[in-house]
Amino acid sequence: MKMKLYCSSTSPYARKVRVVAHELGLSNLIEEVPTDPYNAADTYLSINPLSKVPTLVTDTGQVLPDSTLIVEYLQTRGRGLTSLPRGAARWAILRRQWLAEGIIDLAVSCQLEKRRPAELQSSTLSERHLASVLRALDALEAEAGELLSTETVRTVEVTVGVALGYLDLRQPQLQWRKGRERLAHWYLSFALRPSMQSTQPPSS
Repeated sequence: MKMKLYCSSTSPYARKVRVVAHELGLSNLIEEVPTDPYNAADTYLSINPLSKVPTLVTDTGQVLPDSTLIVEYLQTRGRGLTSLPRGAARWAILRRQWLAEGIIDLAVSCQLEKRRPAELQSSTLSERHLASVLRALDALEAEAGELLSTETVRTVEVTVGVALGYLDLRQPQLQWRKGRERLAHWYLSFALRPSMQSTQPPSS
């Protein structure tokens, strides 16, 4: 019995899981179930009452309703990602990963703001979020040389790559590559990985 991944093709959280699954060689063990969390059926709400994606139902029926949980679980099932080191180097890497997670969270918040009625939208909030995104991008640019682009990668590279891809999809006006040549050069290579190519979101 295959695992079931309830996901959306445009969700960066779902894409992170899908990229990790590919890198770990687990894609053939997972059935992807397209899911709209904003118009979820009762059957999905019974699985994940939070009505968010992604959600993984393992082959034993265990439900994991969060991308971080799913990634941690998948790493116990496959090999292919480089383990994080111990000590100070570990925390530096995790800090980069959480910067990328923050970029995703803020960009998604801006996208959700657009879904609200026009009279309720807050341009001030969106501008504040995007200013934070730009600062986080500058921090990643300063440490772009620490990101791996070899045959193996870590969860930090996956998260950064997915974050940058989501900015291209939803916030192209930011032109995040401008003034961030090292980060842009890294992403140019990383985006060619089969795991990224096979999970490329639709442009519309």
